[in-house]
Amino acid sequence: MDIVHNNSGNKKQDDKENEVSSLYLILEKLPKPETSMKLNAAQKKWWYWFGKEFVSTKQFSKVDLIHLQDISVAMDMKCKLINLINTENKKSASGVGGIVQKFTSGATNITGYQSALKDQIKILSDVSAHFGLSIKDRNKIKAVETSTGGQLDLFEEVMKKLHG
Repeated sequence: MDIVHNNSGNKKQDDKENEVSSLYLILEKLPKPETSMKLNAAQKKWWYWFGKEFVSTKQFSKVDLIHLQDISVAMDMKCKLINLINTENKKSASGVGGIVQKFTSGATNITGYQSALKDQIKILSDVSAHFGLSIKDRNKIKAVETSTGGQLDLFEEVMKKLHG
């Protein structure tokens, strides 16, 4: 048990509370992926590649490891899908067999590979935005951090009117 000091004296903090609070500590270095995450070798490569960037934001905590797992799997799947699409494109007479499937009736549709690729790109984009990894997302985060006219400013204005 840890001892926590506060205004009213010392309070013992049980291990469960300590474990929960440790989930939100900012990670200084990237841990290895847990074996229960079942990442293959290629996904582990992306774990370290993206993980380095996430840790560099200085806002990455233990609970964010699930996002790192998601982006690692999505990037691996994206690479595999691009390879499949390129292979199918080479096989088809039109050169777009991995992107467009043509039916005997003459109708065409986007392939399942292309649909799956679109889904992986969305996951990558969402997780990237979550951590502000693109210029656009970093600018959004800066805008929120530097915005004025917040709740404290409103409070100060009311106090000035009352006492001013």
